[in-house]
Amino acid sequence: MSLSMPRPAFTVVSSSVVALVAIGFASRIFRPLIPKPGGNALANESSEFLSRAATQQINWKKPIADSFAMARRRDMPILLFIGSSYNPLARGLDNGVLMSPRVQAYLARNFECIRVDILAYPEYRNAFLPISRGIVGFPTGCQLWVLDPSGKIVDLLPKGLGLWPTDENAFIDALVAARRRFESPIAEGAGTKYQEAQDRDWQALTAEFTPAAPDFEAYGAGLSNSIYPRGGFGGESPRVVTPEAWRYLLATGNLVAFKASIGPVLRSPLVDLVDGGFFHGARDSDWIETDFDKSAVTNAAMLRVMASASAMLKEPIYRYLSERTFDSLTTEFVVQNGIAASRQSDSQSNGRSDRTSFGVRKLRESLSEGDDYQWAQSYLGLRVETNPRMVPILRSTRTLSDLPRLERILATLRRATGSVPETTSAGFADVTGFCVARLIEGARTLGDAKRLDVALSLFDWVELNRNGANMLHSQESGLRTPYVGDYLAYADAALQHYLATGRQTSIQSGREVLLRALELFNSGQGAVLWMRDKPSAPLPSFLAVPEIADSSTESATAYAMRLCHDYERVFPTESVFRRFANAATGAFGAQANVLGPRGAGFFLAAQSVFDDTFFVCVGPEAQPWSDRLAELQPWRMCIAAFGEIRVDLQKMGNGVYLVRGESVQGPMSLAAAQKALSPFIGFGR
Repeated sequence: MSLSMPRPAFTVVSSSVVALVAIGFASRIFRPLIPKPGGNALANESSEFLSRAATQQINWKKPIADSFAMARRRDMPILLFIGSSYNPLARGLDNGVLMSPRVQAYLARNFECIRVDILAYPEYRNAFLPISRGIVGFPTGCQLWVLDPSGKIVDLLPKGLGLWPTDENAFIDALVAARRRFESPIAEGAGTKYQEAQDRDWQALTAEFTPAAPDFEAYGAGLSNSIYPRGGFGGESPRVVTPEAWRYLLATGNLVAFKASIGPVLRSPLVDLVDGGFFHGARDSDWIETDFDKSAVTNAAMLRVMASASAMLKEPIYRYLSERTFDSLTTEFVVQNGIAASRQSDSQSNGRSDRTSFGVRKLRESLSEGDDYQWAQSYLGLRVETNPRMVPILRSTRTLSDLPRLERILATLRRATGSVPETTSAGFADVTGFCVARLIEGARTLGDAKRLDVALSLFDWVELNRNGANMLHSQESGLRTPYVGDYLAYADAALQHYLATGRQTSIQSGREVLLRALELFNSGQGAVLWMRDKPSAPLPSFLAVPEIADSSTESATAYAMRLCHDYERVFPTESVFRRFANAATGAFGAQANVLGPRGAGFFLAAQSVFDDTFFVCVGPEAQPWSDRLAELQPWRMCIAAFGEIRVDLQKMGNGVYLVRGESVQGPMSLAAAQKALSPFIGFGR
């Protein structure tokens, strides 16, 4: 907070001036010894989301048992702020109303304040309203909940958070209303509408179920009907990319809907042409008001979409964006101990980026040769009249028709622009494992040997947080508690490493870690995995709720289904994998359907379980055959059988085998295998 004083009158005596000068001189000497005003205990936190709140005069606590125990001892409601370093709404609150002395004073008197970085504590991302969120529609990357001391929901502060950063009156009104709800006597068991929804969701996800096949036809139709004319699904803002929904349309052969939904997004400022990859989201429904944050997991998920689209549709834009996204992940996101979780936005008050926006003067000075300036205006949309933020965009696929010129102009613009924004939050096992898995898979799908070598060299980072069959979320003290996503990401990366190399130690260690995950996070109900070990008081019970809603990528349930099904194909005698995949497929179809686009991860994994068709290659040429099939059939698993892997088929002779459930066709030639299947899933049986 800055203090201002009236301007002194001209008649101030010189002695006063001398005194002020002396005081100012003394203050410079002793300034290091004077404590800074305000502040809290977050200054030394490595998490950027936590440390940026260090100057707020709010006694923020981390989401550990002691914090919830303190709320119980004081019988105070809890303000739970869930966010991340790459969420613009969370940043707006931090820079706006949470710096207000009035807000800070009210919170100090009336709430216990707990702050959650969803990168450090990912189990909070989908902990609240795990099914009903699809109806309520609040932004998962920035959540403000009011809880009672036991962890039950008192209120959800309004979802229109984008209007709040500078409206402290509205924010305080919402806090006052929430405090009154906490103080109001509530009939035993009645709860609030949100707590009632939470209880219903919990019951739906954990109750005994009668297995039933998901309604793939209804889900696909609903997804197609929800496509927004200007790209994506639905028209609400803020908007984020939905890679799993795009994957579902592409994998099931709904190419018209896929192009209608993703096409406008690829021709918007959401694509980072300067450094490659995709920004995390936009504040408007038309993808124009980009916030310039970048998420590693989001980009890895989009790499998978673009590489698969390139393999199936053979259109230059998909391969180009695949390669640029791959290079972004392996350059600007690479840090000493793995892959950084995010790149910080450098959005300015005028909505432009120092790195990614180009004013008319800068553009003219940079592209002074020939007709490059006019070309950039026409093909990269750099006209201030129609593109006020002056961010390069792929106005049409014709932009790629002169690829050498495009690359030359982009290289010139990179030299003329600001420095690359800093990355934040590194060292998380789930982030590094997922990204390395997608890099290997993406390079293999593209048939790009050089990029595949780069991806394979990063696998050693995945090993950093593994101890035998157990995983640490982070090496940082206090963040080592097992989280199911860490185990799944390791098993994913190990599987992709084996598929690309045939290295036995990779697939064996992946198998051990996946088996450990099914044991450690098992709820006792075949299809349900806890996000962490089932918590005991004073930690709230909601932290154990299963996850079926996609976030930046597929939900934990969908992730486990997909991996268990794939590992069962490699290890057919490991019945626990098939049991889990089958049970989860039959358990959550109705619940995932109401999630709309956020249920796509589940339906895609379930569709693969039903399709149950894959290739196994045997013999001296097994690896190149498998790699070639992976380029042609990106939705089919293509296994090169070496050592102890699929010995049953190795005994049958060299060649390619097409496996459909319990039946085996082959051996056949590579050419015959290429023609044996539709490239889309859902046609295997």
